[in-house]
Amino acid sequence: MGITMRLPGNHAGTYRQRADQLGISLSSWIAMALAEHEGLQVPDYVQKEIRKAADERAAREREQEIDMLDMPKTA
Repeated sequence: MGITMRLPGNHAGTYRQRADQLGISLSSWIAMALAEHEGLQVPDYVQKEIRKAADERAAREREQEIDMLDMPKTA
């Protein structure tokens, strides 16, 4: 089910930041926050989105580590 909601302007930035930190959409973050607030299970699609974002972050970190190892060492 889709809904339209209005966020207070002084809250929107905080919510966006929290969503960005997890690597998920704002609407998924809101669904997660509401579920947690109500003691409900976080929807499966949100959990999958969080796992996917975490896997992508881990892959980027591994690539950066490999890149650092491949850098030539200077004397």
